[in-house]
Amino acid sequence: MFALVDCNSFFASCEKVFRPDLANQPVAVLSNNDGCVVARSPEAKPLVPMQATLFSIRHLVQRGKLHVFSSNPVLYKDMSRRVIETLQHFSPEVEQYSIDEAFLGLHGFAHRDLTDYGQQIRATVQQWTGIPVSVGIASTKTLAKLAAHVAKRHLGCKGVLNFNALEEVDQVLAAIAVSEVWGIGRHLTAKLQAQGILTVLQLKQADAKRLKKQFGILVMRTVMELRGIACFPMEPVAAPKTMRIVSRSFGHVVTELSEIKEAVATYAARCAEKLRDDGLLAHQFAVAIRTSYYRPDNQYAAVRSVSLEPPTNDTATLIHAAMGLTTAAFKPGYDYLKAKVIATELTPADAVQGELFAAPTNTEKRDRLMTTIDALNRQLHPDAVKFGAMGLNPTWGLRSNYFSQRYTTHWDEIPTVQVWPLSQHCGCN
Repeated sequence: MFALVDCNSFFASCEKVFRPDLANQPVAVLSNNDGCVVARSPEAKPLVPMQATLFSIRHLVQRGKLHVFSSNPVLYKDMSRRVIETLQHFSPEVEQYSIDEAFLGLHGFAHRDLTDYGQQIRATVQQWTGIPVSVGIASTKTLAKLAAHVAKRHLGCKGVLNFNALEEVDQVLAAIAVSEVWGIGRHLTAKLQAQGILTVLQLKQADAKRLKKQFGILVMRTVMELRGIACFPMEPVAAPKTMRIVSRSFGHVVTELSEIKEAVATYAARCAEKLRDDGLLAHQFAVAIRTSYYRPDNQYAAVRSVSLEPPTNDTATLIHAAMGLTTAAFKPGYDYLKAKVIATELTPADAVQGELFAAPTNTEKRDRLMTTIDALNRQLHPDAVKFGAMGLNPTWGLRSNYFSQRYTTHWDEIPTVQVWPLSQHCGCN
């Protein structure tokens, strides 16, 4: 048995946790650069569609009918961690599937009423973190995701749906579009629809062997999962990382190489920090820059890469490599909107074998330097100590005019409560 716990309107819910004045108020969260809507509270869904641009909904914001927030990934990541830690009290097997979803293994819980157990999970997560969740329970992970999908959208489920407690599961599956099945993407949906497979029930009843020949074994396994045969086991241990990407859009179009270099240096520094947090070294490093997809003319994109020998997670080394790659990729005369750095061919830092004829390097001294810089930046400010290539007053940064506080990770942004003397409440002298 499996449970899928799905946080409801996760980004918007995170913003509401520390703003009790927004209870029952429409809230929308914007993408990077305050571009378009990527999350909506239930109250906001009737007002704004997903991917609506800020320009198109600005009138609602100005009239006070909609509260908008810039993306706050630091807050969302920490709230996700708190939800996962809460779920670990309910099962020894917890597999985080995404920032707002996790599978729980419920094998050996047959003696319990799993619907009640789902309600207990839901209530505890709400109480301990403030995040509302929906819970789907079924004999396979694919069915559990579908159960959570239904539980989130139908008030009669009260946030929890246990497919094993239903007599007519097929009636529910017949009302769900095939595009909602876990692993069935947009292109595969179109191909299945062309064959008359429009609903989850029709996919469940399709010829699995024929689908395997057409679309591969994963689709066949999905069909078997819909029939209640578990093909996807729990994976509580995250797969080893094979790539690290740091990517951001600029706050405005950039034409100067110097500004792009500042941005890329900043991304390279962030990438190095992530590699050190993961205990990994990169053998390959790449820089990509591009113009806007939405401008029909003046289009340009380029990627340049380099091998790193020996592999490294040293910030200075990655910035040095990034500067050369950016210069090679840059072409004057274009309006650039986005850049990214990509570290690949990652290997554990303690599993790298030295080369006999390589020039000696004082890696121990460099490691101590990086550790010290990371400690200072964690304690004081993310950029308390930074490299000069990152610039002092960057003008290319993301727009985030509606940014909320990082309530759980930054000392100067922790919520404060003011306590008034009792005498002021009761009017006593």
